[in-house]
Amino acid sequence: MDGDAVSKGRLAVVLILAAVGVSFLVYSAAQLLIPQPGWQTVQAAGLSSGSDFSFLYNSSSSKEGKGVKDVYTRACQVSYQLFNSGEEFEGVRNLASINRHPNEALEVEGALYEALEAFAERGRRELYLGPIYERYEGLFTCEDDSQLAYYDPSLSEEVRKEYDEVLFFANDPQAIDLEFLGEGRVRLKVSPEYLAWAKERGVTRFLDFFWMKNAFVADYLARELIAAGYTKGTLSSCDGFFRTLDGSGMDYTYTVHHRQADGICPAANLHYQGPMSIVRMRDFPLNERDLLYYRALPGGEMRSCYLDPADALCKSAVDNLICYDREMGCAQLLLEMIPVYITGEPFGREEAAALAAKGVDAVFCEDSVVCYTDPQAVLTDLMDLTEEGGVRYTAELVRP
Repeated sequence: MDGDAVSKGRLAVVLILAAVGVSFLVYSAAQLLIPQPGWQTVQAAGLSSGSDFSFLYNSSSSKEGKGVKDVYTRACQVSYQLFNSGEEFEGVRNLASINRHPNEALEVEGALYEALEAFAERGRRELYLGPIYERYEGLFTCEDDSQLAYYDPSLSEEVRKEYDEVLFFANDPQAIDLEFLGEGRVRLKVSPEYLAWAKERGVTRFLDFFWMKNAFVADYLARELIAAGYTKGTLSSCDGFFRTLDGSGMDYTYTVHHRQADGICPAANLHYQGPMSIVRMRDFPLNERDLLYYRALPGGEMRSCYLDPADALCKSAVDNLICYDREMGCAQLLLEMIPVYITGEPFGREEAAALAAKGVDAVFCEDSVVCYTDPQAVLTDLMDLTEEGGVRYTAELVRP
């Protein structure tokens, strides 16, 4: 926090901290550089989505604090159940219910219906990679490198063939597709051939949001809190989805990281005022929770959760892409980013300008230049590595 920020009484909130390698980062209460009176970390009780989120709130009274906690806890519990792809809950029609009742019309909650429909409206097929996502979870969490070939299609021809079988079905709307019947009713249509194949292999997870889930959860939590009148806070998930609800004019700071040959560095700080939605996609881990979605191979090559539905291989067009907007939610931002990020083509200034033309502002690094598309963006603390024989980062506006 600089002197000017202090003199204006503004609080800087660090949403991502600098890291060395993949050392553990505290992504909850420690994200406040200097806790101020009234600010607190709100934790959801029970089994909920709260384990993936940090929620910082500027409470003016104990009564308000209790109200915030009650609303947040309820929203976290509901979202955990709705977007769960593998477990059903009594009295709830969730994603697991759809997976386990193919070809049946089910009535689901509006938030889940809207999330599924958002993919369908854009013709995206990522949701149908459920069986492959389940296998990739093993890639990220297996204890011994000798097990990697059981999950990685680049290391095993047998696994490659298995994934190709899934892709044959997943990319064919005649084999599997969602049908939206209105009034919250949805049907997962699965062909007899795919059902027979799935039964033979014990597959039950046809649909899965996987790494994308918390974009929709973040929006759901934000919507519930705003509806209840609790807006003096900021939500951040451990996997890159942020909703700042606060519209008071307070200054927030997001650290822009850049992967270099010898490690990860904090290239700059992006300052903003809320309300704001932010989504980041990067091809390297920064915190311990990231290891649920990344795996370094023995030779140093990195695997990530960003799978291309065309071939089930992980792809990243640029090492770190940060997109934000005041009007869009995290889910809408994510769906704009996926086509330009999970691709074999590089992401550069032309792609950033195209996003900006759609109302999505982007920040990314190109060599030692921090490129940004928002003319109102404030970037400070540009990394200077010249004393160590490195480079000094600069910032450059990219115009549509």
